[in-house]
Amino acid sequence: MAPSEQKHHFIPRFILRRFVPEDQPPAAPAAPIDKGRSPQRKQRRDFLVNKIDLERSVLTQRPVSTEFALVNMYRDPGFDENPYHLEKKLANLEGQVSSIVQRACDRFSQNLTLVLDRTELDRLRKFLFLMKYRNSGMFDRYNYDNVDQYQADDRERMISYMKASGFRKPRDVWFDNLRRFLDVEMDPARSWMHTLKAQMYPDDAMMMEIHIIWSFIAFCKPASSVDEFLLTQNAYCIFEGPSTIRMDPASQQVKSHSYTEYHNFAPLSPRLIIILRSHLLPSQGQDNEALREFRNQFAMFTQSQHLHPEKAKSILQDLPIQPCHTKYTEPDMRSSKSLRTSFRKTDKFEFQCFKISSRHTTLINNIFLEEAHVTSSVVYHSRESLKASLENYFKEATDGMKTIFKPFDRRSLYLNALEKILHGLESSVNCRKTILAPKILNYRVHMSLFVALEVAVELLQSEEVETLLPLPYLILKPGASKQNFWNDVEQAGLLMLLRIKVDRALNISPLTDSEKALVRENRQDFFMKFPTERLWLYLKISRNMNKFHSDDFTKRIAALDLKGVEDEFVSYIASESSPERRSILVFYTGTKTGTCLWLGDTSPSWAECTKYTDGGTKGPFDCTADDFKDAYSFIIRSGDFRLAGAGSADSGNCQDGFSSSETGCQVKHVRGFTPN
Repeated sequence: MAPSEQKHHFIPRFILRRFVPEDQPPAAPAAPIDKGRSPQRKQRRDFLVNKIDLERSVLTQRPVSTEFALVNMYRDPGFDENPYHLEKKLANLEGQVSSIVQRACDRFSQNLTLVLDRTELDRLRKFLFLMKYRNSGMFDRYNYDNVDQYQADDRERMISYMKASGFRKPRDVWFDNLRRFLDVEMDPARSWMHTLKAQMYPDDAMMMEIHIIWSFIAFCKPASSVDEFLLTQNAYCIFEGPSTIRMDPASQQVKSHSYTEYHNFAPLSPRLIIILRSHLLPSQGQDNEALREFRNQFAMFTQSQHLHPEKAKSILQDLPIQPCHTKYTEPDMRSSKSLRTSFRKTDKFEFQCFKISSRHTTLINNIFLEEAHVTSSVVYHSRESLKASLENYFKEATDGMKTIFKPFDRRSLYLNALEKILHGLESSVNCRKTILAPKILNYRVHMSLFVALEVAVELLQSEEVETLLPLPYLILKPGASKQNFWNDVEQAGLLMLLRIKVDRALNISPLTDSEKALVRENRQDFFMKFPTERLWLYLKISRNMNKFHSDDFTKRIAALDLKGVEDEFVSYIASESSPERRSILVFYTGTKTGTCLWLGDTSPSWAECTKYTDGGTKGPFDCTADDFKDAYSFIIRSGDFRLAGAGSADSGNCQDGFSSSETGCQVKHVRGFTPN
């Protein structure tokens, strides 16, 4: 029998519970104790955390039990008898570290120091590294069934290792590495470093060594009582330091060229964080002059690997932290080598909690927010602190932050979502972005694409039900993914751009009116070939172009109008079970008094049309022939369209705007999208 599915946290519950706000809904009545459950083991209440849902661009609350968790994340397929052995080992480590964190919180709240022995410190250091390695981002790096899908920068070394070790899937390498990390005994002599390199993928063994040996840890809290740390989905696996990126002209993908990790982070609560500082940076209390000189030389070499070495510095270099005070049980101070051989489990490490300024707290939160664009949620403690953090991030002018390569890239969508959230918190601060368009791409942002993005984000926010995509869009395109949606948004924006370009060209063209009409008709025929859901988005973009300033289209001058007659078409489809309803004829005509809409697959009379006012509400009267005279019109799906009451085709007496045919009077240019 296959084991049941489990939710596995990549950020433990004991940390999430420290971000729980005081304002909680009333507790549910206690459930009766299961017969198989020990009476002493009480079920803990599932508290709610505040979060930004980046999938829907809204603020919400979610249970601790479901946040920052994936189904069967640590289910090891190589252990059929005990597939969840990794989760059990992680839970055991988390239990040990949670007591250390509790002691730290208690001691620092009394302005006292925290003392750990070497075993406890090594346990904490292993936990902090595994928080980096087990994160969803690292899991996604390996989560493939075939090595051909693995595209990380160590691809060639990974292929060689998998062949030599008999692995078939990159995911199996991750499971094996995780098991090795959990099982290794971190002895005082540090022989564990050689053990890992011999037993597992060497690159990741070196990753743990660098994380633990080449940095020191410092506990920090905000000096200001109103400052708080955010908890992003990837907070434990991001770093502060220079990163040189390059654009691949062939794939148009941004790729990392070189990076340096000066600081890593481990938020423990809104008011407490562990910062891991690289020994590449100078700190008070470092070793002798010779060792400092060696580190300076190595730091210079590291900086030289970047495109601009003079800029490859740390924005947190002046952070007022230093290594802990160490008390060796049997110290041998003759040399650094002799000192390492004298390490004992009973060595003591005394930590103080450093108070950091609002500027440093802001910089750390800015780093979290800068890297959260690849995630789906951000946990925060209070709305006031969230508002301040977003405002500070939007105002930040640090070179390289909030850089957009294309108008519809993931960071661009993310920043727009945060901007909506911040404005919802009654802030007027707008995001200060840098649009970096590589010359080789010659990619410029047009107003049509900007408006398309704004409309799409507001559509996502306007949904009352908790769907990841607008419900009308899902009706038109069942089973659509978020990637499908954003692709259709971009394509709808390009349709708007094409319409603008064609109209602009026709305005200065020497063509006759009839020739211009033919061009527009051909354009309209071209538009009719696109999917209905894309045209649904196009109509909303078209209707909202005038809601933005013509000289600076990043400034909105009126509220967006998201409701329109195209939604009646969607409602009609939703009310019918037949899939053929998706290809019915829709006739829409704009008049001076409002809008006439008819939905159906048979020929209507005037009385079967329904008039809408400009606000989109039904009027007290039906459409008449006058409503169609001198009006613009289009259909979303073409077909044989006849209107009773338009005149007599037999006598050639069709009204203006209609032409005679064998089946009666028909609308001229029924394929037309609304011209100016």
